[in-house]
Amino acid sequence: MHSHLHHTPVLLRECMSLLSPSGGQTVLDVTLGLGGHAEEFLRRTGPDGQFYGVDTDEENLHFATDRLSLYAGRLHLFRANFQHLADIGLPTVDIVFADLGVSSPHFDLPERGFSFRSDAPLDMRFDRSSGATAAEWIASCHVSTLTRTLSKYGELREAARIARHIADALPQTTFALRDAVRKAVGFRADAMLPRVFQAVRMAVNTEIDALESLLAVSPGLVKPGGRIGIISYHSLEDRLVKNVFRKLCTAPVDERTGQDLAPAEWSSLTKKCVVPTPQEIEENPRARSAKFRVIQKNVHI
Repeated sequence: MHSHLHHTPVLLRECMSLLSPSGGQTVLDVTLGLGGHAEEFLRRTGPDGQFYGVDTDEENLHFATDRLSLYAGRLHLFRANFQHLADIGLPTVDIVFADLGVSSPHFDLPERGFSFRSDAPLDMRFDRSSGATAAEWIASCHVSTLTRTLSKYGELREAARIARHIADALPQTTFALRDAVRKAVGFRADAMLPRVFQAVRMAVNTEIDALESLLAVSPGLVKPGGRIGIISYHSLEDRLVKNVFRKLCTAPVDERTGQDLAPAEWSSLTKKCVVPTPQEIEENPRARSAKFRVIQKNVHI
């Protein structure tokens, strides 16, 4: 269990200000994690509020269930990937929230295989009960697939060279993957390792596919006047969120006349993405690359 871990929710003050949870509202948190944001949502929505939390990691769910036990009567937790929200049977809600960052235990517990700082089996799965491990995924990849993954998700100029060395090494542990990268790029490896591990993790957990599914499904779950807020950490994620939010906030236009056919269904509450303050980054370095965007479903009379 994670009882010894310290967990600091990212952009908590900004999330509560922009999503504005209030008494009696229903909140859906699709990235429950250790329950840091959830605890504040539950406190602010009061005894008449309802909270739905989703996480693919069984250990996170156990920890969050204990942490949030005071609110058990209005707490509804599901073990699922938010890629499959449509299958859960959720009600309409006032707030949909997602923090796309990796949960603290995934980095802090070496046996999860997410970090190059400790040697462990190369796993990286959010859900350890299903799917291929990172080692198995690498072994199944053609070097061209691995190159595209490192280029797209890791934004690495040396993607092809690194991919060839990884494919040759067929690493089974985090240190073996680390050593393959070091063999490929020498002294530059230390700067590249975080992005190599990030890229493999994103591929193993199909993170971009999951985000695309969330962006497609979540607008239909929100009541008029409700809000969607997403914290992203990767440029590709933020670009996806920004583009989908922009489309939702754009009124349909008659191609012949150029006139709006109807009011836009959504409005943006963050014209520019919200980022952490220098103080928050100092206190919680993992917040450094966070970008928060919020939209609100308009109420048409």
